[in-house]
Amino acid sequence: MSYVLDGKIANQEPPIRLSGKIPCAKCNKLLPMPDKVVVSSFTTKQVYNCASYIGTDYFIYESKGGTAVVYCSEYCKNKHNHRFAK
Repeated sequence: MSYVLDGKIANQEPPIRLSGKIPCAKCNKLLPMPDKVVVSSFTTKQVYNCASYIGTDYFIYESKGGTAVVYCSEYCKNKHNHRFAK
């Protein structure tokens, strides 16, 4: 079985509130911390520490600002960012 990883893993940390939760970029709903995963490349011998929402309904994307953007649902993801609107 294959799984689409688009929006589920990012090589950046999301902004964390003092409560330890992460706000949705669209509706500010507080979400749990993403899982920490290590991705290694056998060809370039590099290791990446990534944040992952694999297996959940949440989405995480890298941004130019250096902190990941998190969405609580596909609806918020599509409404907030013009790249995902159809």
